Amino acid sequence: MKAIIIIAVLFLLVSCSSPTVFLTTERLPQKERQELISALSENGFKVKATSGVMVPEEFPDVVVATNPANENPEFFAKLEQVIRQQNLEPVAYQKFYQQKHYYKGRNVGLYVRGNAPELRLPPVLRGNHQTCNNQRMILEFKNNKRVHIDVEKEEITSYKGSYQSILPDTIHANFDSLESPVTLRLSKVSVETYAGMKTADKIVVTKSSNKVLPENCEFMIIHY
Repeated sequence: MKAIIIIAVLFLLVSCSSPTVFLTTERLPQKERQELISALSENGFKVKATSGVMVPEEFPDVVVATNPANENPEFFAKLEQVIRQQNLEPVAYQKFYQQKHYYKGRNVGLYVRGNAPELRLPPVLRGNHQTCNNQRMILEFKNNKRVHIDVEKEEITSYKGSYQSILPDTIHANFDSLESPVTLRLSKVSVETYAGMKTADKIVVTKSSNKVLPENCEFMIIHY
């Protein structure tokens, strides 16, 4: 019985000594993002990259978010050292309770905004019905970080939301009427047309759990 208690106490101590760093990035190149994750892991931090979480606009470029009761100077000093070694901006701290940005216990959120150029997204793309659950769809990006999807059936159903770039070629989109966020990736491709080979912008849904906007759904606009 005594051995069981000792094992349980040791388990609790290990659990308490291993807080998780929830990493959220925006416009940070994939190479730099992976280097940051590797550096954190090599220095003993447990890292979990978030999905569907955005860097709040009011945040500085590098923010560590904690709950108000979290006080651990050695942990934060070590975390700051790793961040400095990656040549990132100085760390700012946020302590608050707010929905997804509340971190229980000693877990923390690390928000990093990179300096990669904003994505230049085409204003309108048409969906490929064969990859989009046989739906006729139009994807439209607005100047104010808003995004719309129109599904054309007997009537047109519109889904409106907002988007934010997380990598130089990748964005997260949140739609008001869909259950979960969506990840999309932009690329340039060459396609054969009646006027010969042309360049096109192609956007593919790389992560989604929504039936309206399934994974691998493709949108394209050809530049004539």
